[in-house]
Amino acid sequence: MNWVVVGEIVKVLGAVATAAAAWFAAVIAYRGLEKWKSETVGKRRADLAASVLAGVYEAETILRAAREPWVLPHEVAKQEGVPDEIAENSSYVPERRLLEHQEFFARFRSLKHEFAAVFGKNAAKPFDELWRIRIDINHAVDNMLRNKELGKSRDPEDINLWREWYRVAFRDPIEANDELLKRVNAQVTAVEEICRPAIEARNI
Repeated sequence: MNWVVVGEIVKVLGAVATAAAAWFAAVIAYRGLEKWKSETVGKRRADLAASVLAGVYEAETILRAAREPWVLPHEVAKQEGVPDEIAENSSYVPERRLLEHQEFFARFRSLKHEFAAVFGKNAAKPFDELWRIRIDINHAVDNMLRNKELGKSRDPEDINLWREWYRVAFRDPIEANDELLKRVNAQVTAVEEICRPAIEARNI
């Protein structure tokens, strides 16, 4: 075989090998980039899911504690910025307790839109439901404060209405009878079903 021809073949093979190596490197780099992107997105989802789930557990604890039926003496003491007739009324206690956590609820609700962007709008519904529960407590407290006379009435309709407000504002000692607590638990379960898989996927 002519050495000139051999040299040309070697040159061609060298070029092919170089091109193949470049292509192979590009494929590896692309796969690496895709893996990195996948891991980054997965980590972001897992971190967000963990933050939201922790927030939901905290919200559950706050709502439960706010509705504790036992009222302590310092909870019916004078409070700056609140009329004495309200601050010293035991019906105001659940709202008083909740107002101590305003910053938490502001931070928690701010997560809603990011959570919806990552997990979908339907996934963020528990944020609204938990906030609605907090507002329902507020309304029940407000009704009890505005209609104090119903708490002493002997009229069956007045008694039933007062009890309806009371069962929202204060937790039933028998949890199985507490409808508002069931609503809270349903939202916790809904968030767990969304967040747990995302959190666990990070560790796979």
